[in-house]
Amino acid sequence: MKTVKTLPEFATLSELEINAALDAYDDSVEEEHSSCGGGEENEPTSESPIVAEVFRLIRAYTDRMNAIIVEAKEQNKEISDNFLAELFSFEPEAPIERIAFDFVTDAVLDEEDDDEK
Repeated sequence: MKTVKTLPEFATLSELEINAALDAYDDSVEEEHSSCGGGEENEPTSESPIVAEVFRLIRAYTDRMNAIIVEAKEQNKEISDNFLAELFSFEPEAPIERIAFDFVTDAVLDEEDDDEK
């Protein structure tokens, strides 16, 4: 995970600025869905570079996790019992990295909850 970094222009954004951009994006998606009755998953527009960077980081964290899992399987290694502990102990440096990483870890936890049911 340490190889995933934000672009320099986003590194100094505050959590407040990032969350405001995400909230505005959520509002625009809700408005678009209500006017057209729903539809495909929306991607961030170029009008929202902050949201686009959060999405990029989420994809990068997810790709990195998947690569670790695939590598372990290819080497016939079991995924360490500590995998999730190691994953959750990672501390992103920039606020935007932290927010994106939280989305990923929340999704992992939700998937684990679903698997237990």
